[in-house]
Amino acid sequence: MSTGIFGLLMQPSSAEKTETRFHEWQGISGRWWLTIVQPLLAEHINLPSVYVMVRRDFHGRTYPLYIGQTSDTGRRMDEHLRGKLREAIALGGNELHQHFSAGSERERFAIETDLRNGHNAPLNRQNSAAVFGGLLGLGAAHIEKRNQTLAGLLAGRG
Repeated sequence: MSTGIFGLLMQPSSAEKTETRFHEWQGISGRWWLTIVQPLLAEHINLPSVYVMVRRDFHGRTYPLYIGQTSDTGRRMDEHLRGKLREAIALGGNELHQHFSAGSERERFAIETDLRNGHNAPLNRQNSAAVFGGLLGLGAAHIEKRNQTLAGLLAGRG
């Protein structure tokens, strides 16, 4: 997965490869969750985890792009190759933060929910017009028109 120019750019320096790095994320509950930091494009172990696709900027600040959970991290990252992973890279994603301490699927879901509700990760957002149109078949055009009108007003075109 880490081939080509993107693979070279996304890899940490050789000094960083030997050192395990950690990062803590705070959920909406106020609880802090310790994660292991790895390159976004790498071989990931096949263990259950709660994971965060992250963009770390040149100043060391972290921005969550997508928060999820899985019973098999390696398999899930392979499934994300043509979707969320590609989108995360387009947004500057360069790290995968993984929390491995959940004891069950239920606990993974609870941690993921705590983190998703505590952060505004852009790849976790759902287009409300598409959801309403797809689920209910009603109101999607009205919602889209309202959003366009609101965007126009905010831009000073109303």
